[in-house]
Amino acid sequence: MVLVALTLMAAGLLIGLFGYKLFVILMPLLGLVSGVMVGFIGFQGVFGRGAVSTSVAVFVAATVGILLALLSYAFFEIALVVFSGLIFASFLAYLGVAMGLGADGLVVFLLSLAGFFIGLNWAATKGATVRFVMTLTSLAGVAFVLASVFLIAGSVTLNQLYVDGIIASVLRVVDQSFLWLFVWLAGALIVREVQARIVLTGTLSDNFEFKPAKK
Repeated sequence: MVLVALTLMAAGLLIGLFGYKLFVILMPLLGLVSGVMVGFIGFQGVFGRGAVSTSVAVFVAATVGILLALLSYAFFEIALVVFSGLIFASFLAYLGVAMGLGADGLVVFLLSLAGFFIGLNWAATKGATVRFVMTLTSLAGVAFVLASVFLIAGSVTLNQLYVDGIIASVLRVVDQSFLWLFVWLAGALIVREVQARIVLTGTLSDNFEFKPAKK
């Protein structure tokens, strides 16, 4: 249990402090997975779940996934905007399902499409995508650290972390105490500022790298 807690804490610090840099590296993989999910769910939402449509949906999902992976590798900033749109699309789609609209695939697809364009519009703001990634990874990193603390304290178990997931397990404990919610948010703000300084330092180092003068 202690080994798992230490691993969670190390992973949390890594994600919280270097989340944006890790995101740059993992972006093509995220693009592939997100593209496959959106392509498959979107196609089935419009054309149903028959044998033929499922086969075509797999092809469409693979095509969209590969295109997003290539886009993520070649044009990172554009891919980040698209990825933000996909997050908004997924949020509205799950919101529609939670509201009982899951039986009508077309409605869910239209909700996800609307969320996608809302996300694109939001991410078009200069620097919004970078701030969004840093905020998201800071929250996730601190959540991992809190999970290690809760595991040692006995507030969560290894089985809960495995079955429910790390974030969901942390949220369950945080919901019961305003103090832990404050610790999570305050910790995320501090980690985000540190991560921003790390990103800024790396950017300045790349822009002002010393180059010997040509003779």
